[in-house]
Amino acid sequence: MAKSRWSYLGGAGFYALIASSFWTAAHAQTADDADLMVVFDASGSMWGQVDGTAKIEIARKVFADLSKTWVQTKQPVGLIAYGHRRKGDCGDIELLTRPSAAAAAGLAEVVKGLVPRGKTPLSQAVRMAAEELKYTENAATVVLLSDGRETCDLDPCAVGAELEKLGVDFTAHVIGFDIREAADKAQLQCLADSTGGTYLDARNAETLSTAMTKVTQSTSSPTILTTAHVTVSTSEGTARPATVSLRATNSDTGETRDLGSLTGADQVLTGLKIALPTGDWRFEAQGDGGAGELAVTLDGTTQEVAIPFAAGNAAFEVTSAGPFATDGSISFTLTSLKPLQQNATYNVMLFPAGASAYDQNVTYTYRFGSDPDTTEHSFNPWEYDLPAGAYEIIVIADGSYDLGDNLGRFPVTLVAPGTQSNSGDAAAVTQDAAPVFTLAQLVEPLSPGMGGGLRVDGPITEGDQVMFIGLDGQDSHLADVPDEGLVLVPPQVQPGTYRLQLLRQDGTDHHLAVIDILPDSAQDIGDHSASGEAADTMISEEELAAESGPRSLPFTVWAACDGEAPCRIQDRRVALEWAMPAGWASEEPFYYTTAGGAQAEQPTVHMARAHGGAFGVALNPRQWDAQLGPCKEVPQGLLCHEATDVLRDQTDFELIYFSLHGDMPKPEGWLPLDRSWTVEDKIMGGTIGLMKFVEPDERAETIKAQMMLSNPGQFGLQDGSVVEADLRLGWDNHPLVTSMQGRVAFADGAIELLLSRPGNWDGESNQWSGQITNTATNQTAFVKLY
Repeated sequence: MAKSRWSYLGGAGFYALIASSFWTAAHAQTADDADLMVVFDASGSMWGQVDGTAKIEIARKVFADLSKTWVQTKQPVGLIAYGHRRKGDCGDIELLTRPSAAAAAGLAEVVKGLVPRGKTPLSQAVRMAAEELKYTENAATVVLLSDGRETCDLDPCAVGAELEKLGVDFTAHVIGFDIREAADKAQLQCLADSTGGTYLDARNAETLSTAMTKVTQSTSSPTILTTAHVTVSTSEGTARPATVSLRATNSDTGETRDLGSLTGADQVLTGLKIALPTGDWRFEAQGDGGAGELAVTLDGTTQEVAIPFAAGNAAFEVTSAGPFATDGSISFTLTSLKPLQQNATYNVMLFPAGASAYDQNVTYTYRFGSDPDTTEHSFNPWEYDLPAGAYEIIVIADGSYDLGDNLGRFPVTLVAPGTQSNSGDAAAVTQDAAPVFTLAQLVEPLSPGMGGGLRVDGPITEGDQVMFIGLDGQDSHLADVPDEGLVLVPPQVQPGTYRLQLLRQDGTDHHLAVIDILPDSAQDIGDHSASGEAADTMISEEELAAESGPRSLPFTVWAACDGEAPCRIQDRRVALEWAMPAGWASEEPFYYTTAGGAQAEQPTVHMARAHGGAFGVALNPRQWDAQLGPCKEVPQGLLCHEATDVLRDQTDFELIYFSLHGDMPKPEGWLPLDRSWTVEDKIMGGTIGLMKFVEPDERAETIKAQMMLSNPGQFGLQDGSVVEADLRLGWDNHPLVTSMQGRVAFADGAIELLLSRPGNWDGESNQWSGQITNTATNQTAFVKLY
């Protein structure tokens, strides 16, 4: 139901006009179908004077003139009065006549006979009028004229809110006549605001008469309401506001309506429904660092009003203590110079100096609008083998790829290890050479407990140690460095990626390298030769150089792995899939035919290294002399390779061998899921809970998950226990898991989970983003997992 709006400027008394009729988007209201209820204030304060005349006398005269108009227009009018019978009685409220066209002719005489005596129970009078018009069944509008505040026990604000909540469409317009005290005016204005009504002031008999004339015209003039859907449309570069207030102003009358406030993603995205009289209106949206307005002509057919919303450009400054060493961290503070939108996200990125394209970035981190004004950030140059030189920290809005639209560019200098001055001043970098340490990796693969695999080159002193710092969540471990520099991989080290840091007795430390530690089983590749004798698995740089470069192959190339990573090869015709190392090629798989004309049961394929040294492998060769090399059984038959003592050859063979058992090499960008994850609110910050996944088989339809909510109340739940669920998986063609979604059921409800790799994912950062929603309560959080 749409609201009817009646405005009265009042004097000498208190009136409430409640219209029980209401309009829809295409129907006119006339005096024939609009009931009015007049509530007349006959309290003792009405004996006060304005310009030498009692306010009660002014009200009687204006009321008499208005009654004549109602008689002419056959307007149904009723009358309620209070304070006219007894002093000090808050219950002195009387229904004098119910709304009817016949009653209008006698209302002037009834009002003339009222003598102000008592208190001002204005709140209860409004409630009585609303009940008389059955406000819970019909639309009702109240216009309140008062010369003072409530003098009984009720709170006008609370009563107005109650009627607004319980009524079909209840509105109270309030006009204060000769109001002197700010507190009195505030109380009356609150009654209007709590019901979506309008408060107006009147100061003398002339303004009261003018107001009554306007009321007469309003009751007899057709009014058409337009029902429309109001939303906020964010401009490019502006995040969705967390909270926004909406209002509309009539361009002709100047009347302003507070349409309401939208808070949270569900409300801001959904918007709200409004019903306003036809005409020219200016809609405004304000809040959360931005504003916008839109002029609209409501003509009864308008359905959508999208108010543009734009936030001011953010601005930042960076404070750092550079220059920074290439083996250390670029640490800095980022301070916002202007208020930020709560939902905004900014990319804090590291670029080479003078970069002009987004894809030149080295790495990045996020800065959220909900973060404190000053945040701490850091980048590790050693992760990317960055050379010494000039770089820039550039801040841009998330979703923007134009460096010209940056929110700040800040220079950063990287220097070689040991060339920083104590002052940290780039201009004061000393040229005194500091000790240089490098890591010579002698034998691959490296495994826990392996000795002689690593050598530190540099001026080692007694007591120096190498720290293995786990980059995948593993514990860190120390290993002593003997005089010869050979380092034993600590046996308690778990497989994974580690940063190696040299800790010296003089208190300095130096970054050495980032290495991979493989399981013990990886060492079996190079431990023994085909004869079972210990083999020298090392190949010299001279031997490798002699074997490098392309070579002719004993077959026609059907598939080649030309990249830097292993390739997955598939031939659906023979139902064969396997992996080839980088730089390898193969013939087309085939079934050979025996001398008797029978076809082999398993396919045959020959493959060999095309670059970097001769070495060949064959699946189900037709003839294979044991002197050529050993063979191993695989599900597809027999896999043979040429005899070799070279570790690289044996490693490549193992890759092919395990791939035929279904253990395919992980594609570029693959990151393990089998771990515990922290679930964090991207917008508000703070931990939402924990999740743990079980690594799925390739192309599996679902993944096993466990979840615990640290604050179940955020989603309208109370269950804080660990629950299990199966989430559906989405895969791409590599294959990589790209999405997880499903329902997680708790004891007292359920949530829907949708996760995917974050936008602009670099293929290396192990993060997920998405949303969690309780569809029963519409409580949603936008989250990230890390």
